[in-house]
Amino acid sequence: MNPRRTLLVAWIVWFVMLTIPFVLFLAVLFRQNFGSSPEASEAVVNRWFIGSMIFCGLAVPAAFFLQARAFKGYWQGHCVEPRAYLRGMITIWASLELSGLIALIGCWATRTMIPTMLPALIAFMLFVMLWPNGHAMTRPLVSEHDGADYEEPR
Repeated sequence: MNPRRTLLVAWIVWFVMLTIPFVLFLAVLFRQNFGSSPEASEAVVNRWFIGSMIFCGLAVPAAFFLQARAFKGYWQGHCVEPRAYLRGMITIWASLELSGLIALIGCWATRTMIPTMLPALIAFMLFVMLWPNGHAMTRPLVSEHDGADYEEPR
């Protein structure tokens, strides 16, 4: 695969992964407004919230670690291979997506929005900021210590 085709695939994957939590969020809102089952107890809501925060706190840093391994050549001043770029970005996106979906499923199951929605919002905000641009495949890192030259790979 060449960088241009890889970037196209990355944009498609990113956009599909962007729409899934949005659709689930709409379903949660619909269930909140028109569902008839009672809310879960406060203890269940708190457990779900804490569990989803722990998952997000472990999965996202682990995904960044795996992305750094996939982008290993970038840190040595080389461009990232297209397959490694896609693998590294999808790893991060998948961890954020899964973190958000777990929190949204918690909203669905407990019929509460707060605090269970907070991990989903955090994951969604991070996901939106990490759109694909492909610079790691086309612009090699010249100097990690030169602020004018350095850019986090995305």
